[in-house]
Amino acid sequence: MSVRVTWIHWLFLCCSILFEVSGTSIMKISHSWNFAFGAQLGLAIMWVCIACSYFCLAKATTALPVGVAFALWDAFGLVLIAAFSVAVLGENLGLIKTLGLICVLTGGFLVHRGTDAH
Repeated sequence: MSVRVTWIHWLFLCCSILFEVSGTSIMKISHSWNFAFGAQLGLAIMWVCIACSYFCLAKATTALPVGVAFALWDAFGLVLIAAFSVAVLGENLGLIKTLGLICVLTGGFLVHRGTDAH
Protein backbone atom coordinates (compact mmCIF):
# COMPACT_ATOMS: atom_id res chain seq x y z
CA MET A 1 0.00 0.00 0.00
CA SER A 2 1.56 3.27 -1.04
CA VAL A 3 0.86 6.72 0.33
CA ARG A 4 0.50 9.62 -2.08
CA VAL A 5 3.44 12.05 -1.88
CA THR A 6 2.30 15.53 -0.89
CA TRP A 7 4.02 18.80 -0.11
CA ILE A 8 4.07 17.89 3.59
CA HIS A 9 6.44 14.99 2.89
CA TRP A 10 8.80 17.35 1.07
CA LEU A 11 8.48 19.81 3.96
CA PHE A 12 9.47 17.08 6.42
CA LEU A 13 12.48 16.30 4.24
CA CYS A 14 13.51 19.97 4.17
CA CYS A 15 13.11 20.22 7.95
CA SER A 16 15.16 17.07 8.35
CA ILE A 17 17.98 18.58 6.29
CA LEU A 18 17.89 21.84 8.24
CA PHE A 19 17.95 20.04 11.60
CA GLU A 20 20.88 17.90 10.47
CA VAL A 21 22.86 20.92 9.23
CA SER A 22 22.05 22.87 12.41
CA GLY A 23 23.09 20.02 14.69
CA THR A 24 26.34 19.40 12.87
CA SER A 25 27.16 23.11 12.78
CA ILE A 26 26.40 23.60 16.49
CA MET A 27 28.59 20.62 17.29
CA LYS A 28 31.57 22.37 15.70
CA ILE A 29 31.05 25.95 16.91
CA SER A 30 30.10 25.00 20.48
CA HIS A 31 33.68 24.05 21.25
CA SER A 32 34.60 27.72 21.05
CA TRP A 33 31.91 28.79 23.54
CA ASN A 34 33.68 30.30 26.55
CA PHE A 35 31.10 29.77 29.26
CA ALA A 36 30.78 26.92 31.73
CA PHE A 37 29.65 23.72 30.04
CA GLY A 38 29.43 25.46 26.65
CA ALA A 39 30.76 22.47 24.73
CA GLN A 40 28.43 20.11 26.61
CA LEU A 41 25.45 22.36 25.89
CA GLY A 42 26.43 22.38 22.22
CA LEU A 43 26.58 18.60 22.16
CA ALA A 44 23.17 18.36 23.85
CA ILE A 45 21.69 20.74 21.26
CA MET A 46 23.35 18.69 18.53
CA TRP A 47 21.77 15.47 19.81
CA VAL A 48 18.33 17.12 19.91
CA CYS A 49 18.77 18.45 16.37
CA ILE A 50 19.93 15.07 15.06
CA ALA A 51 16.97 13.35 16.76
CA CYS A 52 14.59 15.88 15.18
CA SER A 53 16.32 15.34 11.85
CA TYR A 54 15.75 11.59 11.95
CA PHE A 55 12.17 12.04 13.13
CA CYS A 56 11.44 14.34 10.18
CA LEU A 57 13.27 12.00 7.80
CA ALA A 58 11.13 9.12 9.04
CA LYS A 59 7.97 11.18 8.48
CA ALA A 60 9.16 12.09 4.96
CA THR A 61 9.72 8.44 4.09
CA THR A 62 6.13 7.53 4.89
CA ALA A 63 5.47 8.55 1.27
CA LEU A 64 8.80 9.41 -0.36
CA PRO A 65 10.94 6.47 -1.46
CA VAL A 66 13.64 5.87 1.16
CA GLY A 67 16.44 5.99 -1.42
CA VAL A 68 15.27 9.34 -2.76
CA ALA A 69 14.78 10.86 0.69
CA PHE A 70 18.15 9.69 1.94
CA ALA A 71 20.00 10.70 -1.24
CA LEU A 72 18.58 14.23 -1.12
CA TRP A 73 19.01 14.48 2.67
CA ASP A 74 22.63 13.45 2.37
CA ALA A 75 23.40 15.59 -0.70
CA PHE A 76 21.82 18.83 0.47
CA GLY A 77 23.08 18.30 4.02
CA LEU A 78 26.63 17.87 2.81
CA VAL A 79 26.48 20.92 0.53
CA LEU A 80 24.95 23.13 3.23
CA ILE A 81 27.44 22.01 5.86
CA ALA A 82 30.29 22.68 3.44
CA ALA A 83 28.84 26.14 2.71
CA PHE A 84 28.58 26.82 6.45
CA SER A 85 32.17 25.73 7.02
CA VAL A 86 33.36 28.10 4.30
CA ALA A 87 31.17 31.06 5.27
CA VAL A 88 31.40 30.85 9.06
CA LEU A 89 34.46 28.78 9.90
CA GLY A 90 36.71 30.11 7.15
CA GLU A 91 37.53 26.70 5.71
CA ASN A 92 38.75 26.46 2.12
CA LEU A 93 36.67 25.05 -0.70
CA GLY A 94 39.02 24.03 -3.47
CA LEU A 95 38.36 22.65 -6.92
CA ILE A 96 38.31 19.00 -5.86
CA LYS A 97 35.86 19.63 -2.99
CA THR A 98 33.64 21.70 -5.28
CA LEU A 99 33.61 18.93 -7.90
CA GLY A 100 32.80 16.41 -5.18
CA LEU A 101 29.84 18.49 -3.96
CA ILE A 102 28.58 18.82 -7.55
CA CYS A 103 28.83 15.04 -7.93
CA VAL A 104 26.92 14.47 -4.68
CA LEU A 105 24.12 16.83 -5.74
CA THR A 106 23.98 15.32 -9.20
CA GLY A 107 23.80 11.84 -7.70
CA GLY A 108 20.93 12.84 -5.41
CA PHE A 109 18.96 14.26 -8.31
CA LEU A 110 19.69 11.22 -10.49
CA VAL A 111 18.40 8.90 -7.77
CA HIS A 112 15.25 11.04 -7.60
CA ARG A 113 14.79 11.11 -11.39
CA GLY A 114 15.46 7.38 -11.68
CA THR A 115 12.83 6.42 -9.12
CA ASP A 116 9.37 5.64 -10.39
CA ALA A 117 6.62 7.56 -8.65
CA HIS A 118 3.69 5.24 -7.94
